[in-house]
Amino acid sequence: MTVNGSVSGEFARMLDATVGALRAASPAPQDEETARQQRLGESADGQVRAEFGADGRLAAVTLDPRLLRLGTQEIGEHVVAAVNAAIDAMRAGAAPVPAAGDLSQLTEQLQEVRDTAVPRLGAFLQTLTEAQQRMARGGGR
Repeated sequence: MTVNGSVSGEFARMLDATVGALRAASPAPQDEETARQQRLGESADGQVRAEFGADGRLAAVTLDPRLLRLGTQEIGEHVVAAVNAAIDAMRAGAAPVPAAGDLSQLTEQLQEVRDTAVPRLGAFLQTLTEAQQRMARGGGR
């Protein structure tokens, strides 16, 4: 019985440690405004703004009406600068770890494994221990 308890207990501790590590590696969820700010770029002292959507596609370019006094080439340069600033902001805010949704799904699966496999492993080891004890005594069933 000590083998059963120690092996299944060690397995459960390993799974708990893995789940804890996954939780620690998961990035903290961001509020919507913080995430939006990480996809925003400006140029011409804020007169040109470019914003990317959560899907990574350009969602909006906003021009201050006062900027329209400039020539088209200069306006175009400011638009390019704002878009590049937004791209840089997205890159700076990108996390090198997998998406939080992926880690949370893996965490759930590991918890399910722990909850179902540990009791089954314990029962299996108990059955093996009992069979070994019967064989050692020289008896069958």
